[in-house]
Amino acid sequence: MPPTPSNPTPSENSSKPRKLFGLNRNIFILGLTSFFNDFSNEMILSAFPAFFTSVLKAGAASLGLVEGIADGASNILKIYSGQLSDKLKRRRIFIFLGYGMSVIIRPFYMIMGSVAGVLGLRVVDRIGKGVREAPRDVIISVSSGPGEMGRSFGYHRAMDTAGGILGPLAAYFILARWPGGFNIIFMSAFVIGLIAVATIFFVKDVVIARDGQGVRIFSLQTFRSFSPRFKWYLVAIFIFSIGSLPSALLLLQTTNIGLMIASIPLYYMVYSISFTIFSYAAGKLSDKIGTSRVLAFGYAILALSYIALMTSTTPLTLGFAFAIMGLFSACTDSTQRAFVAKTTPDYERGTAYGMYNAVVGFGIMISGIVGGIIWQSSGPVNALLIAEAVVVVGLIVFYASTKVGKGEVK
Repeated sequence: MPPTPSNPTPSENSSKPRKLFGLNRNIFILGLTSFFNDFSNEMILSAFPAFFTSVLKAGAASLGLVEGIADGASNILKIYSGQLSDKLKRRRIFIFLGYGMSVIIRPFYMIMGSVAGVLGLRVVDRIGKGVREAPRDVIISVSSGPGEMGRSFGYHRAMDTAGGILGPLAAYFILARWPGGFNIIFMSAFVIGLIAVATIFFVKDVVIARDGQGVRIFSLQTFRSFSPRFKWYLVAIFIFSIGSLPSALLLLQTTNIGLMIASIPLYYMVYSISFTIFSYAAGKLSDKIGTSRVLAFGYAILALSYIALMTSTTPLTLGFAFAIMGLFSACTDSTQRAFVAKTTPDYERGTAYGMYNAVVGFGIMISGIVGGIIWQSSGPVNALLIAEAVVVVGLIVFYASTKVGKGEVK
């Protein structure tokens, strides 16, 4: 466990900001952390559809169930990790523990031969994500300079997804060279994950002064304390999340058009490349024209990508569909987090990110479980059509939310 350094106040941080390659030091290092962690994690995730079908002999329902329950299990911690970090005024320890939990379990996939065993490991992995995400997003938001919020989150997500490009590529080469070489993937992912954990030692913690208005406990009072705009935003994000089918489930479309299972990671790589190319630009664009417009455009792109997936019959058109999916993620992932920061005060930022992450997690849980069942029982076309209809409803609610409480926290 890393020692807790003496922490400067936000004013001290802002008086002499430490920059690396034009970015705040904390933001730059946390980008490296996410790069190595996603290199590790996406090696496993991109191979999951192949692992489930060839080793576990399971289908879409089991895959969706595992991904849905794993994300849902971390929801409580996503709420309380942000609030506890607000209370303790420490963020780095949560980030260290969260990444550490996710990395330490990765070699154990080698001994799992059942869906239940993999589910247990995925739950631990997602709990680790729940522990780290809200405090990490607080450090990024507080470390960002004026007018750089979207840029900072865009850089972080770009680094995150750059690792997501190398991970699937490595998984592809391993499976192409050693068919069924999943143990090599799991052990390699563990070693790379350890590098991610090591970078956290170079992150400096931040302290945010509370002015007495912060709410310490998640409750109805907590929800009421936020602005109407933020509350409606949470409702819209919840609907959007239900309509966002897990990527592991969407990758099953590769086998539906007759491709070899070793090719599955390549399509995840196409998605990640598209995400990386557009993520930083989308973050900067949100700083210029507003997060609401970029966010709405992103979910409109998601609806378009579902149409592309439904109509794909060749490897080329399927690759195009996953490229569109990457553009969707680039326009929404960083801007969703930036929107939270722009509509909540500093002293409640950890709690706000906890609520945001929880809402997303619950929505993804429903999406994974229900989407997987529909995919397996009624076919991918029906699952995609229903998901698209949910996204359209989310767009309507989000549009309504932009008409409520125009003000943003500066």
